[in-house]
Amino acid sequence: MESESGSPESGFYFIELPEGHNMRSAKSLAACLLAVVLPLGVSPASAEMVEVVGQAALDGAPSEARERALKDALHQASLQGNSRVSATQLMQHGELVRDDVQVATTAVVHDVRITGEDVVDGMYQVALRAEVTPQSMCPVPEKNYRKAIAVTGFGLASPQQATLGHLENAEQALPRWLAGSLNQSGQLHVLDATDISLYLDPRRAPSAETAQQRLTTSVALATQLGAQYVVSGVIRDLDVHKERQREGRSLLGSVFSRSHHPRDFVMDVFIHDGLSGAMLYQHTYRTSGLWDADPRDHTGFATPDFWATAYGSKVSDLLETVTDDVNEALRCQPFMARIVRARGNRLHIEATASAGIRPGDTFKVYRTGTLYNLDLEPRTELTDMAAEAVVRQVQPQFIIADLSYPAETLSIQRDDMVIAW
Repeated sequence: MESESGSPESGFYFIELPEGHNMRSAKSLAACLLAVVLPLGVSPASAEMVEVVGQAALDGAPSEARERALKDALHQASLQGNSRVSATQLMQHGELVRDDVQVATTAVVHDVRITGEDVVDGMYQVALRAEVTPQSMCPVPEKNYRKAIAVTGFGLASPQQATLGHLENAEQALPRWLAGSLNQSGQLHVLDATDISLYLDPRRAPSAETAQQRLTTSVALATQLGAQYVVSGVIRDLDVHKERQREGRSLLGSVFSRSHHPRDFVMDVFIHDGLSGAMLYQHTYRTSGLWDADPRDHTGFATPDFWATAYGSKVSDLLETVTDDVNEALRCQPFMARIVRARGNRLHIEATASAGIRPGDTFKVYRTGTLYNLDLEPRTELTDMAAEAVVRQVQPQFIIADLSYPAETLSIQRDDMVIAW
């Protein structure tokens, strides 16, 4: 897709300046852009148009104040696209010795246009319009290993809402579709656990489940299947928007008209860590569309007839977003695998060849332990052993790696972990 002012593939961004600005002004703006605009690969389809005003004190040459105002405007535009706020407080001997807040951004700013400049109360102001594309906050890993995840069944919070169209099969059909979509993306190795539900009462999930229950269920499932992470969810709403029946409408006409009403689709998606049971990701997704199927049909969820409806098309678009979000959330998580045998310098590690591991790859070794909080709830603790395991062999169902020192010397044993960050 080509933008109005240039093609991203060309490697150049063209900047439109207002009349009356010379080439020196353009060079100043280009210098500012070099500090903010990231490399190519921008997807204009996901870009957002923003308008911002940057300012700087006019305490020197106007050209310098203008350049600082441009940098401020570009930084503000970038923050609107994607930002992360982190706060740090450090106490020493009961006194606060450090208290600061940092704001980070990784958004791409492109197609920049200056819309106005002015000097107000000694401040040089620059207004601009730009497209901003959010980018991932987590760094790209050196080795993009395929993480093993288990996708469980998605509970129906209101089963009666699934009656129209016979969508009761959504509890398994939806996560099965999601598992297939995640597998096709090539970033994850997905294990089908759609016949298992993590939540006894989907209406109250996940708040009804205690931390201990979530830990027990998700960890047991992950251990059983050899998964690093567990994806679960709840279908919250499939309701049809009901309208007041008009006088004189027949019963058959009234029933048939229900098939042409807007219908909601709301779902929650959760990602749990398979080692500790901790929840790593939680998000609510919602959409709606016209349910235009014949009410007498047994349409079913994720069937060809379902996708052919206007409602199914909206749900399909939403599930594509879910796929992208789950991929991104797990891309930011480390690759972890359990040690199933430790003898001498040799480790047998539970990881498959499909993960993309190759001989010569190295992993950091961590000892697992249990830490109890104030409520005596167990927490998994990882201790860095300052040791590396070098992969020697890759088998279909496990890998073999060597340590520089005997495992007994480092107290490394079964159920300890190797991790690639």
